[in-house]
Amino acid sequence: MPSGGVTEFGGWPRPPRWVWMAAGVAAVAVLVGVVVAHTGRHHAAASPSRPTTTASPGPGSRATAGWPSAAGACGSSVYLPRLQLAGQLAGVPGNVLAGGTGLRVVSLGGAVSGPLPGLPDHGWQVTTLVAGPGATYAFDVPCVNSTASVRVYRIVANGAQRVRVTADALLGGPHQAWAVTYRAHSTVLTALNGGRRLTLKARTQPVAGTAAGLVVTTFHAGRPDTVELLNSRTGAPLRRLAQGSSLGAAGQVLLVSLHDRGAVPVHRACTLEAVNLTTGRPTATVELPAGRALISGDVASPVFSPDGRLAAFQLTRAGPRPRFAAAVAALPSDVAVLHLRTGRLDIVPGLELPPRTWAGLAFDATGRWLLATVSEGEYGQLLAWRQGMPGPALVTGLPGPLVGPPALLPAPSWRRSG
Repeated sequence: MPSGGVTEFGGWPRPPRWVWMAAGVAAVAVLVGVVVAHTGRHHAAASPSRPTTTASPGPGSRATAGWPSAAGACGSSVYLPRLQLAGQLAGVPGNVLAGGTGLRVVSLGGAVSGPLPGLPDHGWQVTTLVAGPGATYAFDVPCVNSTASVRVYRIVANGAQRVRVTADALLGGPHQAWAVTYRAHSTVLTALNGGRRLTLKARTQPVAGTAAGLVVTTFHAGRPDTVELLNSRTGAPLRRLAQGSSLGAAGQVLLVSLHDRGAVPVHRACTLEAVNLTTGRPTATVELPAGRALISGDVASPVFSPDGRLAAFQLTRAGPRPRFAAAVAALPSDVAVLHLRTGRLDIVPGLELPPRTWAGLAFDATGRWLLATVSEGEYGQLLAWRQGMPGPALVTGLPGPLVGPPALLPAPSWRRSG
């Protein structure tokens, strides 16, 4: 088993993404304050057009300094990613939607639009973007961590319109998008584009809306989790898919972390299994590299290429000891791309993420480019990488200040032209 544990939610009900974001603001501010007191100064943030790069330490290097940090949104301090960029990306077609301070359309050629009308533009962070039929939905979070102040917006071609629902999380899908509310004895999915409200039994977590149906995980005391496929309209069970921890699903593929059969789940990823949602049969089994653990959860869920052949996620580093020390007991991580049909695992070079931080990940419409957003505190960066490159290329800088990386989503059909 890898030495590090999977970063997942424990207990029930599962805290929504905005709680993690708000808690991260306070925790990171305190932790980085300790680091700054030790080192005597913050790492200066560069302008978006001139991103900083930090050379990676050689083998055997020891942690001798605090992890570089910069001021972020909501009074926080943000640990900075360590980058070795492979130049500036140019000439790649396509657009994406990027969150953070408002919502913007970003061309992979580098152009960034102004904030989309209809969203608050001061003291709010777009932390989640999901795609539904005919619209995109955004989760807008203020610096204060009050459930009542979290807002959901429906995004269409002419702007954003607030949806008057209570939500702890959002779930997208090709046939439906839902506002998810966790209650003491149930989980409620409210359809955002019309349709039946679904009430799931206690200890059931919705994972993904797919063309095959709604993927959910059911937690069991003293036994491994089970993953099932439900009818996305009625909630009726269709088939049992796997035993283990569901990491994510899209198209016709589910990615699950296997546990020892009959053992208490310890939320550590040794083996990953890809499962066909239509048949319920495994299509590939992959052993993770020794000493690496998969980071999962709402803020770091795997993303899938449009053709379902690739999955991207974060893996903790196995060693050596990092050059920089963080005031938190966790390892830095890499971004990995898993080829689901062959089991090959590619580590994106030149991108090291600080402990307990994450990147916003997405594939472009062709599936050839992996896109990533990172937070530099005062601003963000959109990066692009494909196999064979010595490191990620910079697409453009993104406005801040930020807490985490800007939410990222391939542009829907109504924004792909231009």
